[in-house]
Amino acid sequence: MKSSTIVTLSGLALVAYSLIAPWVWGEASRPRPVDPGGPNLLAVFQKADDARQAAADAQAFGLLCQSLADMIEFDGKQAEPQLVSGVQLDNFRTLSRFYQTGGGSYAQRYPALPQVAGDYLQSQLGTDGGKLDSADRARWIAAYRQLAASALYAADSL
Repeated sequence: MKSSTIVTLSGLALVAYSLIAPWVWGEASRPRPVDPGGPNLLAVFQKADDARQAAADAQAFGLLCQSLADMIEFDGKQAEPQLVSGVQLDNFRTLSRFYQTGGGSYAQRYPALPQVAGDYLQSQLGTDGGKLDSADRARWIAAYRQLAASALYAADSL
């Protein structure tokens, strides 16, 4: 047999194995997600009747929080940041969620989410909506990244 034929057959066998392995090994081959700590968003999303929808919503919520953190960080690196107060950051979050969900709210499906996420944000950021300094901005970024990690953990665990 030619070496090129052996290489081709080996490649096909590898592709076939990678396609079949998830069904053969199932959950055992999937690493268990690691709880990142922070707010327990898994408990919030687990209460849903439809686990697939809950996983998709947790994923979307996590990506929203990650995007918020990234945009707040980016804005802070500009010569003239546009988001300069806690009130502006909270309004930015509300508008971002509004546009992401097409006017909806995660609270419609997950009534505990606003309380759990809100309590977490308040514990990390307080209630002062005033002017931000670099330390305040860093706390907002870290808080949203933690919310993102908790939501993505929930999505992976459902």
